Amino acid sequence: MRVLHVTPYFAPAFIYGGPPRSILGLCHALQRAGADVEVVTTTANGDGELPPSVSTRREFARVPVTYVPRTFPKQHFNAASVADVLDRRASDVDVVHLHGCWNLFGWSAARWCRRRGVPYIVSPRGMLHQWSFNDGRASKWIGYRMMEAPTLRRARILHATTVDESEQIAALRIAHEIVVVPNGLDDIDAAPPARSDAFRASAGCGTDDFLVLFLARIHPKKGLDTLVEAVRRTIGHHPNVRLLVAGSGEHEHVAAAETSARDLIASGHVRFAGHLSGDDRGVALASADAFALTSHSENFGLSIAEAMAAGLPVIVSRACPWPQIDTWCAGFWVDNTPEAASDALSTLAGDRALARDMGQNGRREIRLHLDWKRIAADMLDMYARAAGQLE
Repeated sequence: MRVLHVTPYFAPAFIYGGPPRSILGLCHALQRAGADVEVVTTTANGDGELPPSVSTRREFARVPVTYVPRTFPKQHFNAASVADVLDRRASDVDVVHLHGCWNLFGWSAARWCRRRGVPYIVSPRGMLHQWSFNDGRASKWIGYRMMEAPTLRRARILHATTVDESEQIAALRIAHEIVVVPNGLDDIDAAPPARSDAFRASAGCGTDDFLVLFLARIHPKKGLDTLVEAVRRTIGHHPNVRLLVAGSGEHEHVAAAETSARDLIASGHVRFAGHLSGDDRGVALASADAFALTSHSENFGLSIAEAMAAGLPVIVSRACPWPQIDTWCAGFWVDNTPEAASDALSTLAGDRALARDMGQNGRREIRLHLDWKRIAADMLDMYARAAGQLE
């Protein structure tokens, strides 16, 4: 099976959160399963571009990649030469896997597929949730009707990572077929890094403090304002609670978040660490006492799975598709309000044994459900059906 992944951003552009990491993990899993995999992406890296030391390379972490320079309008991930790049691969592709919506790069690739008669599937990656339509209002609906909807209707399969996402896609009545396959986790059976007192100290956290980790892109959708207010409410009863915000985002979003938490930053209860990746990300997960994400919309929430895999109890809003948190007794799946998040924080901070038990519950279940080997097999089956190799 020859699979070409087309995505507006890819590793090491981890500023875009979970998708670059999960797509990279999927490529590795498919390679281990025997598939021939390649990625075509842009040079996008937030407000700037990936450096030439990356973008001129022909692979990243053993995955063949072509980084196509962005052209105007860059904010919509335009790349004028993408069709030429794809033309050089037309004879070597069984199926194209498009990742994401609302970008010129994906729309151009879909047009190329239709012109060349190459079957394609689309992973919206949460971008068809109602929150996305509300972000832009009239202009978003115009773009949807003129470009996005036709692209989705002509896809052989739409891939969702959760049942919740599949239901939201189905409500739009644009899909020939929807297949649900979750994201996987890398090194799921590996022992987590050791807890680091040095890392905790760098986060302003003492030995007996209860460190809560927010590990996500800083964007209004992520609901950091709710979590900050929850911490503000909690410290009256549990003054040892600390929140580490590990993530980056557009300057105005970061500035607004820091302003809203100004008093808690001054008192040492909140600290902004910026983007963490690689070993630093692993150490942060190993050194925290709990994880929290009060997002307004998530299609999967890779950092939630990573936190549970690291053995952390989690506090997650019900806008995230993780009802298993309650079923597994792995933390708290709560209404997206400061009151509900504060109650959960207070419970965990006040009962360390319960927090540890919940963390171990989550780690055990995640290892059972998000193994890349099984996920790769399901994805290859989906590709085969899209390519007409299976009935």
